[in-house]
Amino acid sequence: MQHSGHSDEHAKLTILITGKSPVIHTLMPILHDLGHAVSITRSPRESLFTYASQQPDLVIMAEQDDIFQTFSSIREVNDEAEALFIIDTSNPESFEPLFDFHNISFLPATASKEQLLTFIKNFQAQHVRKKKHKEDAQLYGLILQSLPFPALLISTKDQQTIIANKAAHEQLPSFEYEQEPPFMSALSDEARHNLFSDLESYHLHFLKSVGAYERFWDLTVDQVAPSVFMLLAVDVTEQRQQMQLREEMERIARHDLRSPTANIVGMSRILETEAGLSEDFQPLASIVRKTSERMIRQIDTSLTLIRLETGSLKADAHPFNLYSAISAAIGDLSQLVEDKSLNILSEYENEPLTEESIIVCYGEASLIITMFSNLLKNAAEAAPENTTINIDITEDSRYITTKIHNMGAIPAIIRETFFDRYTTYGKKNGTGLGTYSARLIASASGGDISFTTSEEKGTTLITTIPKPPIN
Repeated sequence: MQHSGHSDEHAKLTILITGKSPVIHTLMPILHDLGHAVSITRSPRESLFTYASQQPDLVIMAEQDDIFQTFSSIREVNDEAEALFIIDTSNPESFEPLFDFHNISFLPATASKEQLLTFIKNFQAQHVRKKKHKEDAQLYGLILQSLPFPALLISTKDQQTIIANKAAHEQLPSFEYEQEPPFMSALSDEARHNLFSDLESYHLHFLKSVGAYERFWDLTVDQVAPSVFMLLAVDVTEQRQQMQLREEMERIARHDLRSPTANIVGMSRILETEAGLSEDFQPLASIVRKTSERMIRQIDTSLTLIRLETGSLKADAHPFNLYSAISAAIGDLSQLVEDKSLNILSEYENEPLTEESIIVCYGEASLIITMFSNLLKNAAEAAPENTTINIDITEDSRYITTKIHNMGAIPAIIRETFFDRYTTYGKKNGTGLGTYSARLIASASGGDISFTTSEEKGTTLITTIPKPPIN
């Protein structure tokens, strides 16, 4: 049988009984039957020694000499020691000095055995709660200290820091707990009010790229108690710099590289068709055009990757026939297919794929074409010469699945990182961006890519693309 909370074993008490009360001693068999560990002492010296060696949960002290001095010595061992004093209410002078202690209770010497047992039962329940609270606090503190970024517990009532973890002391300028908490001076009055306002229902707030201490931080503020907030600060300076670099790269690619390259493509086409070049120079014009077109495709791929990675590119999804994407992707491979004497066999639901095949998927056509071009190019480059690349398309109620198979095996060294950026192996001009960008496109389109591979059966790239939503 499962128990919630602490188990019975954790709920059992260790009890030290000292003094001369007959009622207490009659409790011994009952307490043992309840599973509690009980020790009995008779002299102050024996009581102190037993307490120091056992650190019991509860001390029950009845009439004995030097009771105040004995418990004072126990409190020197543990200033949180808890005790129940059995007192003679007719003799106040014997117990009045005990009022100076905290965490103690009293019962009259006339208390019955049932009253004592009730007290112990209630103490036991309270002890379990305290122990659980202490363990939770220790775990909470351990988690807080292990966080690699600054974490602070802030009181808005006192405008002070209650707790700051190790990372806060290491990553933030030195601060005093009694002074204004970190980051406050970097926030506007409105931001402070919104982040640290007490509400009946606790709330969570986020603030992006806050400039403080010559860095940029993402702040998370969580109300954990009335007027008490947890502030987590993650240093995003490097990510911000990388984002700015990506934006600058995108600007350069778009304005400083692509436009001049597009002009070269246009001029090389004119040279090929209208300039009347001799047969000796005609192939050079063709090389210039093809090289420039390849540069534009690489620039466009890089732009697409930057936008996909930063989330700035949102797929302009609409229904379209997957046949057009597969056909365009196959067309891009014509030279490679011819050079390696490859055969490409395409089927839809076990029938040959033709112009009449209606396979309506949902996504941005240009991105899907780029994805399949990358995957088919990968398959063609990996396929042994004089072999067949099979494209099998099936669909269910939600997705269209495309399997691209070739007889080449993915090298074991790159199987774990096959879809990672810059993963390539054995290709003279490989960039390692083909499968990486393909997976980004599939994900942005609401689909996915996976693969199977072996030396015996070759490699199958498996893509899923969603079908149009049903309105």
